[in-house]
Amino acid sequence: MKLRVINLNQWDRTKVVRAFFMLGMAIAFLGSLNPWFMWPVGDKFAILSSACFIFSICVANLLDERYYSRSEFLAPILVFTILSFYQIAIRGRNVNAYIVNVFYVITFYFIFRAKLEEVKKFCDMLAKAMGGFLAVSMFFFLLFLIGFPLPSRDASFMDLYTYTNYYFFLLDDRSLFAIIPRFQSVFVEPGHMGTMIVMVLFTQIGKWKRWYNISMMIAMLISFSLAAYGLFVGIVFLSLWIRRKRFIRKAILAIGVFAVITIGSFYYNNGDNLLHDLIILRLEIDDGEMVGDNRVTDSFKADYENLLNSPDILTGRDRNMEEFGNSGYRVFIYDYGLIGVFLVILFYLVSMYDPKNQRAVIAVFVIATLNFIIRGFPLWFSNFIPLYCISHVAFDLKKKVEEKEEEQPYPIND
Repeated sequence: MKLRVINLNQWDRTKVVRAFFMLGMAIAFLGSLNPWFMWPVGDKFAILSSACFIFSICVANLLDERYYSRSEFLAPILVFTILSFYQIAIRGRNVNAYIVNVFYVITFYFIFRAKLEEVKKFCDMLAKAMGGFLAVSMFFFLLFLIGFPLPSRDASFMDLYTYTNYYFFLLDDRSLFAIIPRFQSVFVEPGHMGTMIVMVLFTQIGKWKRWYNISMMIAMLISFSLAAYGLFVGIVFLSLWIRRKRFIRKAILAIGVFAVITIGSFYYNNGDNLLHDLIILRLEIDDGEMVGDNRVTDSFKADYENLLNSPDILTGRDRNMEEFGNSGYRVFIYDYGLIGVFLVILFYLVSMYDPKNQRAVIAVFVIATLNFIIRGFPLWFSNFIPLYCISHVAFDLKKKVEEKEEEQPYPIND
């Protein structure tokens, strides 16, 4: 029996290149979020994404037109290389970390080399795929809530989280006694899913009425993630500002709606409801601090205050990785110091700045800063890719109509 050798000349090579580019991007994006089906891969998902990109460029070299043709890649890839290897060296990781990091560098390299329209197409594809999957996930979650028996198994993540895995969604064991648990789909935390949705929605400015974006908004709402809610309010007003829309009236309307919902949460069921318990109460100020600002434990907070007054503030300290419940900007500073923060800022500057798209760039830095303060994961692909797309896609509508073709290659659909 003779094996048939596949002849690439028989294929539409451009589609093959694009398919493997999209697959590599999807693996990188999802891998940084740790959905349950990627737990066996762990932080080595960049090896898989790099393999897809390398195969893609091998086929792309057979094309007459260059697919990976963007030339503004040297500065961002150089800064990322310095930043990522600094993070490994400063914390004394083993040789495996250096090897795996090479694949992270490769992944970022291909993101920066790809045409911007291909990055935009990926974000559009991602929005449709995520909206569709979350619709299915929410359907099974609803079946669970009404008592429909679903197949399941026990699952755990890094010995920190334990779940009942219903395959289309996870149920955190900490919410077993909740009347209605928070929705997190297949992701580790509701906050992971919620903030990811906000980032993807940011790339969909002008198309939020599409079914897949509505599906993502519903999923974000029932996650009851305070971080996601705050970021979503931010992208709503920033998107209006980017598009030079008059948003004072809309801001007043939004504040009015929020006030009505807040007051209603205090009276509905005498205040015993999810919105009141998980969102409104966390916005209260107690001893000068927001109740919901519980991103770190008291013991870590004490260590962090000690760090601020020591020479270690420049490079950070080794952290007890077994201590549960710490996230946000303080954790990043504790791990990598002010030098790490400076390199992150420099990396975002050289990769995001686009003089033709200044409003979008400013909006991106506002959301990136808020997300860093709340979550503390600036290098996650799920955070970086959408912001990179937004900063370079011409959402700025200040140009005249006759200039739109040149200045806005990706028009907004209202």
